[in-house]
Amino acid sequence: MRKLLVSAVVMLGLAAAQQAEVRVAVAANLRDVFIDIVRAFNQDNANIKVTPSFGSSGGFVQQITQGAPFDVFMAADTSFPQALERNNLTEPGTLRVYAKGRLALLIPNRVGLSPSSLSVLLDPKIARIAISNPETAPYGRTAIEALQRAGLLEKLRSKLVFGQDISQATQLILAAADAGFTAYSLTFTASVKGQGKVWVVPERLAPPLEQAYVIIKGRNRPEVKALYDYIQGDKARTILKAFGYQVP
Repeated sequence: MRKLLVSAVVMLGLAAAQQAEVRVAVAANLRDVFIDIVRAFNQDNANIKVTPSFGSSGGFVQQITQGAPFDVFMAADTSFPQALERNNLTEPGTLRVYAKGRLALLIPNRVGLSPSSLSVLLDPKIARIAISNPETAPYGRTAIEALQRAGLLEKLRSKLVFGQDISQATQLILAAADAGFTAYSLTFTASVKGQGKVWVVPERLAPPLEQAYVIIKGRNRPEVKALYDYIQGDKARTILKAFGYQVP
């Protein structure tokens, strides 16, 4: 009996040691959708552990440049992974667009306004407008550009409050601000759905954000390639579409 127990413990230890790990830097707008993708991926790849970190795309570029041990970078646009590519920090030929995201205006139910244009932000009921940091978060940059195109940026600048990334900005909208810009995909998540009125900003003001991912230089191991390929597959694409993304 003791021999059987020892053998079982040894086998479990070997299985744990053999479980490969993939570390992924993931843009904050992908938090819930990426968790669903990993759950589906692990149904077919139980021997691969996927460890995500969520944050702003610009912040991850700084971390990766400084040597952070990520294997894959899933950004909220194309410019940040392209910056890594220009600095020879990515595996050649692995930068690809995996989805297109939309910018949305979100007004909490407690405010009592239903948006149909950006002009609603001029309403006296709206004193604080939350967006993500435009220097490091693509959705924040797109929000600023949308306000500029609508001729409203200078009129609304004093109302702007900033979150570090799109996830934090969305939390600000629901908890402390009166309106704000979020990723349309986040309005499908359990923590946001039904909490406010959502208006997708028209493409003439906010073109869809092409979101790209890439394998980091020297990290093209079999388990990394397995996840990379899975993200291009039908199951992952179906999950992305369920969260409001357009897929190529």
